[in-house]
Amino acid sequence: MSTDESPTGHRSIGTGRLLFPFIVIGLAAAVLVVVHTWRNTEIDSSKRSMIKMVTALFTGVLLLLWALRMPGWKKRYVWLVFIGAIALTFVFVRYDGMKGNFLPTFVARDWVLDTFLGGSPDSLLERHREAQGRAEGEADLTEKPGDWPAFRGPNRDGIVTDAKLARDWKKNPPREVWRQPIGGGWSAFVVANGFLVTIEQRRDKEVVACYEAATGKEVWTTGWNSRFSEAMGGDGPRATPAIAGGDVFAFGANGRLVCLDGNDGHEKWAVETLADNANVKWAMSGSPLVVDKLVIVNPGAQTDAAAGKAVRAYDRATGAEVWAAGNQQTGYCSPQLAALAGKKQVLIFDAVGLAGHDLATGAELWRFSYPTYMGINVAQPIVLDDSNIVFAAGYNVGGARIKVAESGGKWTATEVWRTKNTVMRWKFASGVRRKEADGDYAYGLNDGFLECVDLKNGRAVWKDENRPKEGEGIGHGQILLADDLIVAVTEESGELVLVEASPKAFSELGRIKAVTRGNKTWNNLAMANGRIYIRNGEEMVCYDLTGQ
Repeated sequence: MSTDESPTGHRSIGTGRLLFPFIVIGLAAAVLVVVHTWRNTEIDSSKRSMIKMVTALFTGVLLLLWALRMPGWKKRYVWLVFIGAIALTFVFVRYDGMKGNFLPTFVARDWVLDTFLGGSPDSLLERHREAQGRAEGEADLTEKPGDWPAFRGPNRDGIVTDAKLARDWKKNPPREVWRQPIGGGWSAFVVANGFLVTIEQRRDKEVVACYEAATGKEVWTTGWNSRFSEAMGGDGPRATPAIAGGDVFAFGANGRLVCLDGNDGHEKWAVETLADNANVKWAMSGSPLVVDKLVIVNPGAQTDAAAGKAVRAYDRATGAEVWAAGNQQTGYCSPQLAALAGKKQVLIFDAVGLAGHDLATGAELWRFSYPTYMGINVAQPIVLDDSNIVFAAGYNVGGARIKVAESGGKWTATEVWRTKNTVMRWKFASGVRRKEADGDYAYGLNDGFLECVDLKNGRAVWKDENRPKEGEGIGHGQILLADDLIVAVTEESGELVLVEASPKAFSELGRIKAVTRGNKTWNNLAMANGRIYIRNGEEMVCYDLTGQ
């Protein structure tokens, strides 16, 4: 691009140089529009996001270079404006992690929220709880039929039993029961005898909180000094507590395992499971499994000192270690009980594969290698019967079905089928299984798109092609199965969605705006007695779905 001498002797700016920034911005906008509207859902969403971010970065670099080469523009002033604009922006705004599709999110800083916009999440929570007050009396966490006392329900399978939900949301829409602020993190609720329990980040403390299910009022809270921070996934605890025998068992992001009295929340015992170990990139995420007299967690073996202690079982009454086993780094999946070949065992989906551990001794009985991207195994396995298991992972890995068998004391795990790497990419959300008269099917979020898969062969039956945005799609949210209905919460817009669980076709039955605060909803859902309990890092809400 050239410049010419003007009649006055000054250098004039050529047309090409003047048009350059408009051309660059126009081309960048065109690329972003094409990538955003591309209907091919087989391309991993993280790759789409990477193209968008590289395009934006490249555009910014070109514009900076253009400004530095503009005649008459002092380079030091260009740099001053460029660096000053970025610095000033981050005075008011902070990076708030990635969404499920790897696009960054930004929010106003707490001082901006507190000064101009009504309050930061922590301030809103503290003011709300002070105004609301505590519920009267103690909690009674004695479990009853229909409760949701563990991660993804009593069987950890995301299936609601005896659900009587309204199918027509136009005639009988979900009824909001209550709504209020909550502390940060990605834990879900557990429900017992009319009470809710979850674990939250409140400033620099991890806090286990018990609420009345009918009103949302706090009954008790118990906290300790701990804050896990990670740039991509965000701050706060990840694991969901468990309720058993009236007690609460909670696992903090930095490895603190506690047993709390369900009546008033006082601590009975605590164990620092990472005392001889190191944390993983996205923190301890596996929810405690309570079986008989044991509490089982999978802190992994990230250091030599933790070798042989990747999976641990503690006495639920005293916190004493009963057994420890395993040498693998932990994944982000929760321990799960199964009975395979007539033997009760604990399934552990760790960073490199799926394994079965003897419930009594912890000994590894069998292992099926299934390495995934950065050890990100999150979705719970689905136990089909006493020998077959289905499991899956995101980031273009997909799913598999294996058959576990025992003969003469020797265990084997063999592959039955494996999907294409564009099917069953269950990233953050676990799938659910529904057995029909004419077949066996799994429903899950394939890189954010709801999909039905035939469990006989691992082939996709249908997939919702709607892009995840408000009014469409689901994204990296969460799902439950209630009879022949899928209840989902969307990641970005916090919508509650009702879908028919049928292999015939995708059929959305209803959709409402459920969560109004927070820029993503990754937390699992909980449902008991026709009421669904939803939370993210800023808001908790209860809806009655019975239509009554």
